[in-house]
Amino acid sequence: MGLTVGFDDTEQGRDALELGVLLSQAFGRTLTVATVFPREDNGVLHGAADSQWRAAERAKADAVLAVARDRVGDRVPIETIALGPGSAARLLYQYAEDEQPSALVLGSSAQASFGLVSPGSTVERLLHGISCPVVVAPKGYTADPGLAGPIAVAYDGSEEAENAVEFAARLAAEAGAAIRVVAVAEGAMRSGLEEQVPAVAASLDVPATGEILPVRRSVAAVLSDLPGERPSALVCGSRGYGPVRQVFLGSVSVRVVRAAAYPVVVVPRP
Repeated sequence: MGLTVGFDDTEQGRDALELGVLLSQAFGRTLTVATVFPREDNGVLHGAADSQWRAAERAKADAVLAVARDRVGDRVPIETIALGPGSAARLLYQYAEDEQPSALVLGSSAQASFGLVSPGSTVERLLHGISCPVVVAPKGYTADPGLAGPIAVAYDGSEEAENAVEFAARLAAEAGAAIRVVAVAEGAMRSGLEEQVPAVAASLDVPATGEILPVRRSVAAVLSDLPGERPSALVCGSRGYGPVRQVFLGSVSVRVVRAAAYPVVVVPRP
């Protein structure tokens, strides 16, 4: 299946939609735009039994999807779907489990700093247990969209990092992009990585470089604002003790998702 964007006609929803369109174009994937009704969870259980309430909320959802179609225009063909009634996190999670999209694209929190990724409560919930990759767009992405840079991937030698590298390499092959395999370590932590990182980059079938960057405040701080050419996205693996084939964020990934200056892709455990 293709990409799915969670859209709610907010600034953050428009960021996700713009990123979804660019990803759809770059990777040749179909694009589905999903919205959830009602916008607020209050009164869902009471209102769900009221046919007039359901019809009114569904009409609002249809209007939101019409906005999405207008914004996309003829750039890519899209399908739209209204999910509800229910909470956004629960319905998007169930949709992803049932339909298995190649990725779910979401916007950042309304409280995020401009230009940075920061997940809201819906994204936070989905980033703990969903079985498909999740892509989070930085706030304000529509003001300066683009996928021109290399695809960066965070690497620490773990099985989850190896899985993230494989995923990033598939994306790069489809999009004609290069890969930056990035490890962040200092002192004794560099041991082994100095051989592993270049070897991993050399093993890929796409143009790739490997680098070990020194810690600056924290590992997450470095990954969130990589030096040099701005990456089109950063791919992170899930933590090693979450359920298999599900996204489960570790402490570094959580901080990266909350502070990155470019789209972040979190892939499920292998």
